Amino acid sequence: MKKGRISLSLNKRIALIPGAVFIPMLFVVIYLVMTLLRSAGAYSAITESATYANFYSKEFKERVDYSMYLAVIGNKTTEELGDGETTINGIVTVDPYEYSDELAKACDELSQMATAPINERKIILVKNSLKSLKNSVAELEKMIAEEKPYDEKIEYLDLNIRGSSGLTTVIQGALQDYVYNETRNFDGAKADLEKQTRNAIEFSVWALCVTIVISIGLSMLTVQSVTRPIKKLCAQARKVAKGDFTAKTKIETVDEIAVLTDSFNDMTAEIGVLVENIKRQEKNLRITESKLMQAQINPHFLYNTLDTIMWLAEAKKTEEVVSMVGSLSEFFRTTLSKGKDYITVKEEKSHIESYLEIQQFRYQDIMDYEIEIGEELYQYSIPKLTLQPLVENALYHGIKNRRGRGMIRITGWKEEQKIYFKVEDNGIGMSRDNLKQLQKSICGTDGEADNSGFGLANVNQRLQYYYGEEYGVFFDSEENEGTVATVIIGVKK
Repeated sequence: MKKGRISLSLNKRIALIPGAVFIPMLFVVIYLVMTLLRSAGAYSAITESATYANFYSKEFKERVDYSMYLAVIGNKTTEELGDGETTINGIVTVDPYEYSDELAKACDELSQMATAPINERKIILVKNSLKSLKNSVAELEKMIAEEKPYDEKIEYLDLNIRGSSGLTTVIQGALQDYVYNETRNFDGAKADLEKQTRNAIEFSVWALCVTIVISIGLSMLTVQSVTRPIKKLCAQARKVAKGDFTAKTKIETVDEIAVLTDSFNDMTAEIGVLVENIKRQEKNLRITESKLMQAQINPHFLYNTLDTIMWLAEAKKTEEVVSMVGSLSEFFRTTLSKGKDYITVKEEKSHIESYLEIQQFRYQDIMDYEIEIGEELYQYSIPKLTLQPLVENALYHGIKNRRGRGMIRITGWKEEQKIYFKVEDNGIGMSRDNLKQLQKSICGTDGEADNSGFGLANVNQRLQYYYGEEYGVFFDSEENEGTVATVIIGVKK
């Protein structure tokens, strides 16, 4: 606080006003302070409830999910989970029954703290889901005690507890909705603050007119000393309503309004943290969805490959069958890669080789390919399934539609701290308009989902998330000449 400019509190300044001015102006000040404190109370109530709910929305799912996973794999018994041990990944283990009871008690408090009526229903949903969760945990414990197969236990865990439609997901979603509904009330609190401020200013003007004959000068100074910080606070409230949580209102007094302003600044910073947490959660959700897309396998590719193997077997082409099965096995081995997000360049090269070998059996009359990736790149790690979608796109949208035999050429090299890959084809290419549409699609700016293969948009988004906005997939194409897809990633061992 800046204490040099005004050193008297509101009460002391008002005490200096002559008798006729003192009484009406005292009522003005009391009205203003009560209005501002009431508005601050509304903001504080919203912030407190949202902060409380946000804590459990972040922690409950991951703690319960991971604790039950440890129980399933036999790492810990359910009795041992309550020791509160922090695992190597930073997640604290919990007793699912005790932690559910803890959240149930917190829900009772959240129900009382809620400022949005709809959140009472959200709390009911959470409490009902907690009851169901305890029943599901009990059933999973029974399966563990009966030594049911691992796959059966994991399937039950995913379907009933931690999966996309599981109970912990439902609970987390309800708590996130609670936080969102609470934060939406900031607009209403802001409107009420502005309304009350306008009323306060009008009342101040009326009181000033009554006492102007007696002491106009002193009255005006008093009003200004009160209304100036209020207007600044209103201006700041409008900035907050527009999403600016960085600006702060300067504190020029040491009175009650300064305390309110200080609290408002602290509250604004807290809201900014909450908003960033929500954005981070949404970003994590997108990453999770991206990982799920990686796990998808094109059924048409699999069916066609198996049909080809069956045809070769019926024709007693044993060597071709062995080669096809080997390539298919290597393709799926890299696709799954034990759940890893990153694989080496060597593994990615082997993956696209397997894919192209399989496709060459089917399209041997129309397709050739070359892969020129130097061994010096083999040691570096890249996100898995980076090149295969581009190769698939080159085959199905370039080579397959041209007349005559086509060529797909994959190259890779390193420049300073960047690794470059090119996937080139001499297929039908595309027009400038189609090229622009493709660029919009992979950048996610056309409002339409990319459903080709694993999705070019998915590849681009993953690369930009892992490395930054300057990295990703870039296309160049000439109609009837071919298409070049360039991948730029950062060096990572």
